Amino acid sequence: MGKIRKLRQSFICAARGISLCIRTERNFRIHLCATFFVAGLAKIANFTALEFALLFLCFASVMSAELFNTAVESICDLRGDQYNLKIKAIKDIAAGAVLISAVFAALIGGILFLRPQVLRSIALFFSQPGGYTFLLFIPAAFLFILIKGRK
Repeated sequence: MGKIRKLRQSFICAARGISLCIRTERNFRIHLCATFFVAGLAKIANFTALEFALLFLCFASVMSAELFNTAVESICDLRGDQYNLKIKAIKDIAAGAVLISAVFAALIGGILFLRPQVLRSIALFFSQPGGYTFLLFIPAAFLFILIKGRK
């Protein structure tokens, strides 16, 4: 019984960490908005299970990198307000990891979305009545999520 309780507690702690990152980190909220937008477009484009799996690996890569970056920055900030070149380098390297992850996720997204049949599916969706509602909803949701965060 004790092992199950410890496992459950570790999931609770992990969820708390993700929740904290959503509330306090603007960049994480941006990645989250992009995830929902891209997943919506993939659904509209009738992606296969394999294509969705690849997209979700990209989402996980970017968001995990952002979580690690946030953790590294938080640890570095414990050292105080004094400027330190080594701390700056550590933070820059952690941010670089997020950038690499995001760039490669964007490249994979480009490969998946910039195919003629995918572009035709998306164009067909937006040519139908109500198709543009999706485009209007996304910026509104994006702004809400960005503004909703608090420190």
